[in-house]
Amino acid sequence: MAAQNRSEYEASLELGTSLANKGRFHDAVEPLLRAAALGVTAAQRRAAATALLRLGMGLGERHGFVDALRVDRRAAVLFAELGDEDAELQCRFLMGVCDWQLNAFESAIQTFETIAGSAAQKSADRDVFRPLAVLSITCVLVDHLRQYRRAIPYATEAARLYRSAGNDEQAAHALRHLDEARRGGNV
Repeated sequence: MAAQNRSEYEASLELGTSLANKGRFHDAVEPLLRAAALGVTAAQRRAAATALLRLGMGLGERHGFVDALRVDRRAAVLFAELGDEDAELQCRFLMGVCDWQLNAFESAIQTFETIAGSAAQKSADRDVFRPLAVLSITCVLVDHLRQYRRAIPYATEAARLYRSAGNDEQAAHALRHLDEARRGGNV
């Protein structure tokens, strides 16, 4: 990397990180995306991806879902290129949440289904994403789309996954949605 590009990378990363740390999340988007584009080494790309992931979470917390989706998408690509599947799944989950909040329900469901499938094929550590994704599908189907019959297998699976993980609170949440889906679908 030429000295000018390296200093531009460093300046962009520093500016974006500083703005995000001050809560100026929307102002941090462009400098961090620029840093991600300029990063050449794995360490630089990881630093930019991590900063983008944090920025996406901050934007989402402040209901900046359009920018958060853009930032999460770029971070997911970077993490995929780096081979960090856990961080990529986390970014993709946040993308699904953004779609959900933007009322792009079918897109959110598709993202969560992809996550659940990917997580099921990975190690037990990654299985934390699977029940969360399946429960998220259930919530979208029951709470927003009122597609009760479609929600039943997801709610059943979410309850099973959480019970097997010993998470009684989330299992109960899934069972409440299952009950609501059964009542709404007259099953």
